Amino acid sequence: EGIEWQLSSLTLLFLTGMVWGLLYDCFLLLFTKRRQVGDFCFWLLSIFLIFPTLFFTNLGELRVSLGVSLLIGVACYRWVFHSSVYLSLKLVKENSGADGAFLLK
Repeated sequence: EGIEWQLSSLTLLFLTGMVWGLLYDCFLLLFTKRRQVGDFCFWLLSIFLIFPTLFFTNLGELRVSLGVSLLIGVACYRWVFHSSVYLSLKLVKENSGADGAFLLK
């Protein structure tokens, strides 16, 4: 593996971590009343987001650096984007109805 491949793998896992953080915020707002169902759906979707990305970037080989890159992506999302995205999603949910069912259609 060349350094370009490793850097692209780290970058892709970093971006996947940011998407993972956004996915968590969406599920947090969608399943406010049925939290256990939301947690199950979140982890199920996480499997379909993270494992194909790992397979594509590193042929399924698990490395500590890739896990760290994923977690740094989540932390960066939480630090930079979480408050504004969560507020925006919450406003959309409140303006569209009490249960936010429009997001599930």
